[in-house]
Amino acid sequence: MANPVSLLPVKHPRYAWRVIYPGPGEKRLQKFFKTETDATKFANERRKEIGRDGSAFRQPDDDERAAVNFWRAFNASVPDSRPPALLTVLQEFAERWRTTRASVSVREAVAAYEAAKDSEGLRAISLQAIRTRCARFVKTFGKRPISSVTTAEISDWILGLEVTRPRIGGSGKAKMGKDAAPAQVGLQAKRNHRLAVSGLFAYARTRGWVQDNPVADAARPRPQKTRPGVLRPGDVARLFGALETAGAAKAGTLVPFWAVRFFSGVREQEALRMDWSMVDLVTREIHLPDTVTKTGRSRTVKIEPALAAFLRPHKKEDGPLVTRSAMARRYHLARALAILSAEDLESREASADQVRTFPVPMPANAARHSFATFHLLAFRHAGETALQLGHGGSPEMLHRHYKGVASEAEATAFWGIRPAAAPLNVVPIQQIEISEKPKTSKRKTR
Repeated sequence: MANPVSLLPVKHPRYAWRVIYPGPGEKRLQKFFKTETDATKFANERRKEIGRDGSAFRQPDDDERAAVNFWRAFNASVPDSRPPALLTVLQEFAERWRTTRASVSVREAVAAYEAAKDSEGLRAISLQAIRTRCARFVKTFGKRPISSVTTAEISDWILGLEVTRPRIGGSGKAKMGKDAAPAQVGLQAKRNHRLAVSGLFAYARTRGWVQDNPVADAARPRPQKTRPGVLRPGDVARLFGALETAGAAKAGTLVPFWAVRFFSGVREQEALRMDWSMVDLVTREIHLPDTVTKTGRSRTVKIEPALAAFLRPHKKEDGPLVTRSAMARRYHLARALAILSAEDLESREASADQVRTFPVPMPANAARHSFATFHLLAFRHAGETALQLGHGGSPEMLHRHYKGVASEAEATAFWGIRPAAAPLNVVPIQQIEISEKPKTSKRKTR
């Protein structure tokens, strides 16, 4: 029967509407009403009893009777908490079930999400972060329909994330032993993974693959707010000495790369995208185009004498500032840290007093934090420091984060750092005034 409950107008001296509905034994019953409102209300109640508007009516079978009896017994077992109506529960379940059947796997959803972000023009570094973090999600849930992943499972996944690449110690060897249990990633890393997966589910929701974003109620790692990790001037000088030693015979030296990070505040990813053509030692400026900066807005960075001293011996007309190979960068840095660790070991063995050692691993983002701290102290102009850093917000933020972290004496020492050695065919930078114009020969050419 196509329409089990019918609402029809009638010509009757006392009634204006009639409702025809199914009764016991598949009999057809009818009821008359004076107003359309009362007739409609009665018809809707009968449709609720049937369970779905417009479905063919038949008597409940044994399984359906058992389900109703179970629901009644369940309601009786929780007298203090009234559950939703049975029809509401069944409708919600039916909607979830339909979504599950129409859903795609987590692997397929991630591939579509990454392709969409790529088409939107997301920066390469941001796209790579999504790929890296979502790849770990795929490793755990890849074959599952994305609609079947629950909030509880996502919370367990976030809180259980483990380190995949051990940190490099001073000896250049991994700190994590063969039999050691994998260490968990930090709270900030967990928070970053949560944000990436939340974006994935938000995209899946727009495609109709999930009803809601289960990450919304998932665990929220809250990294502790700590003061910026800053390297002291002595440690910075030692680091550059080790970098010069480690890369003395290597074309892929890291000195320019770390110099622009320590002495101009350029972000790591910005430095990786830099080209020597952006460096102008005559005007003492680094011109970062919008394709290089994190914010997508071009900016000009001032070259202080300390930075010029480290850049001039390595200056080229063009070409990348540093090797694009992450493996090569890690290798050269590990060599430099190994040199520092060996020096610290020798100092401890030679002295009975406690020796200050180089911090390995270095504090996160130590180069940019050191620049901001010592630039603010030395030049005492938060607006200028913010411009150098490429901050779009209020300069007051610098005072909250960097004020009182170091002393003026340390700032003076920091900006006085110079290369420990220079190539034989290069005049020591300490003897060159950067504002000095190149001298031209008076000899006439023939």
